[in-house]
Amino acid sequence: MLRHASWTLIDQGVVSLGAFLLNIVLARHMAPVEYGIFALIFGILLMIQLSISSVIFYPMSIRIARLPEEERPALAGRSLALLPLLLLPAATLLALGLVVMARSDLALPVALHLTVWQGQEALRRILFAEFRHRDALVGDSIAYLGAPLAVLILLQRGTLTLPGVFFCMAAASGVALLVSSRLVHAERPAAGTLRPTFSEFWSLGRWSLANNFVGALRIQILLWGLTAMFGAAATAAFQAALNVVNLANPILLGLCNVIPQAAARKSREGYRAAWKAARDYALIGTLPLLPCYAVLLAAPDLVLLLLYGADSSYLGLALLIRILAISWLLGYSADMICSFMHGVDAARLALLVSAAGTLAAAALFLPLVQPYGLIGACIALGGSNLVRLLSAHWFLTRMIAHGRPSAA
Repeated sequence: MLRHASWTLIDQGVVSLGAFLLNIVLARHMAPVEYGIFALIFGILLMIQLSISSVIFYPMSIRIARLPEEERPALAGRSLALLPLLLLPAATLLALGLVVMARSDLALPVALHLTVWQGQEALRRILFAEFRHRDALVGDSIAYLGAPLAVLILLQRGTLTLPGVFFCMAAASGVALLVSSRLVHAERPAAGTLRPTFSEFWSLGRWSLANNFVGALRIQILLWGLTAMFGAAATAAFQAALNVVNLANPILLGLCNVIPQAAARKSREGYRAAWKAARDYALIGTLPLLPCYAVLLAAPDLVLLLLYGADSSYLGLALLIRILAISWLLGYSADMICSFMHGVDAARLALLVSAAGTLAAAALFLPLVQPYGLIGACIALGGSNLVRLLSAHWFLTRMIAHGRPSAA
C-alpha cells in the first residue's frame, strides 16, 4: 500500500507542481483582468473534464481494478473509443461560446487544449486503474511541467498572451499523449461492444457525474459571482489566494485517484473493510498535509511574498489564506469519505454530500460577499466544507453500522 501511495503522491505532486507554477507565472506577469479570464475559462475546462471523468474514467477505473489482467486491454480500448463521443461536442460548444463572448482569439487554442488534454488524461487514468502510477509519471511530467516551461519561453521573448498560454498547454499535453500511448495496452473494440459498455458506464457514473458537477459548482459560484459583483480583477485575487492553498493538492488529488480503487478491491469484504483501506490512505496523506497548512496559518505573508514578489498586488491576501487553509482541512476529510463512497458504488451518497456543500455556498454567498467581499467568499467556502464534512460523516457512520448505504 505504501509503495502505491508513494508513487501516487509523487505523480500528483508533479501534476500539481506544474499547475501551481503555471498559475504563479501567469498571476505575476499577466494583467489581473486577463488572469481572471484565464481562471474562469479554466474553471469551465475543469467542469468538462469532471463530466468526462465521471462518465468514462471513473467507471473504467472501477471496472479495470476488478478485472483479471488479461481482460483489461479490451475494456481500455472500449473506453478510449467512447471518449471522442463526449469530447468533440464539448470542445465545439466551448469554442462557439468563446466566439459569442467576443473572445474568438481563444476559441481554437482552448478547444485544442481540451481535446489533447483529455486524450492524455484517458491514458493516465488507465495506468492509474492498473496501479501503474510510476509509468503515468512519465507523461504527466511532460504535460504538466512542460506547460509552464513553454510559457516562460514566451515570457522571455515578450510574446506572452492568453491564446499563447493555451497553445503551450496543448503542445505539452500532445507530447505527453504520444509518450503515454506507448505505455498503455488497449485493444481495438469489437463490433457492437461500445453501446453496452457505455450503458454500463452511464449506470455506474451518472451519480458521479452529478456529484462532480454539483461539487465543482461550489467554486464556480464564487468565481462567477465575484466577477459579476466586482469584475475579473477580484476573481484574479481570489484565484491567487486559491493558488497558495492548492500547494497541498498533490495529496488530495492523488488519494482521490487511488482510494476508490482501493475501496473497490475490499468492497466484497464489506463496508468496514473497504473503509479501513480508504482510511489508511487518508491518514498517510495527513503526514505531509498538516505541516503545509501549519505554515500557511502561521506565516501567510511570507508565503505570498515568496510566491508573488514584493511588488505584487496580491500581498494583502494573508487573512484570505488563513481562512482558506482551515476550509481546505475541512474539505480534505470530506473528500476522503466521498472517495471511499465512489469506490463502493455509493456515489449517490457522495452526491448528497456535494449538494449540501454547494447549497451552503450558494446560501452564504450574498450575505457574506456583499458586505465583506473576498473575505466573505472565503468564509462561504469554509462554511460549505464544514457542511460537507458533517453530512459525509453522518452517512459514513450509517453505512458501516447498517452494512449498506442508506440511500444508495
